[in-house]
Amino acid sequence: MSDTDDFDLFGDVSAAEQAEHDKLQAQRRNQAPVDRSPLDYQRRRYLQSHHVPPTELGFETLRNRHPLNFGQIFSAPERQQILDSVSAYVEHQGWTTQRHGAFPTRDIPTNVLSIAHTITSRLEQTLFPRLHEHTGIDIKYWTFRDVFIVGYHEAHQRSLNMHSDGSLASLTLLLNEPCEFDGGGTFFEKFALRIEQVPGDAWIHDGRLDHSGVAITRGKRLVLVAFIDTIGGYTDILRS
Repeated sequence: MSDTDDFDLFGDVSAAEQAEHDKLQAQRRNQAPVDRSPLDYQRRRYLQSHHVPPTELGFETLRNRHPLNFGQIFSAPERQQILDSVSAYVEHQGWTTQRHGAFPTRDIPTNVLSIAHTITSRLEQTLFPRLHEHTGIDIKYWTFRDVFIVGYHEAHQRSLNMHSDGSLASLTLLLNEPCEFDGGGTFFEKFALRIEQVPGDAWIHDGRLDHSGVAITRGKRLVLVAFIDTIGGYTDILRS
């Protein structure tokens, strides 16, 4: 995969979608490599930034690099509010299991929760400025392609196989306390790194990094996940 290819969430692409993608890629290869908007320039520069020394870029890029901890986003009382909202919804509606076809997770999208606006607003206010610092892409271009809560459970889904995400950047944030489960964490193959999170901490990584959800052996582990990407520009025209 090249530095400028677009891709879908979890790499889940139907035959028809792949054929259309290949057609658009062929059209792109026949066109001059022109930046059609500031976003196109910023996005292309970011996707190629791992080939450029940080001293030349002027910032530490997230591209193809070690995951970064952006620190606490939600306090303990705020996390409890989210967990209470999840419990209230699941009690009546249950968990979804087929929203992500290639790598299905036991999850619910945050937009169905009573606290949805609070979650999204906090993530935008906290993450987008930091993503600008580590990608060079302006705050106004960032958006969420999906925000959801994964419910790992000893009697249901314990883990998630190795995969990459269909986004420029991805967030994982532990919601419940580590005493409520054994095992767990996120493993990044490239760095042979397992991250065991502090509740409330926002870990951000390049969406193309291969990673897995390490199995829990007891209890339940609830994780807030967001796929974060850009909106607008020529890249979105090709994607549509």
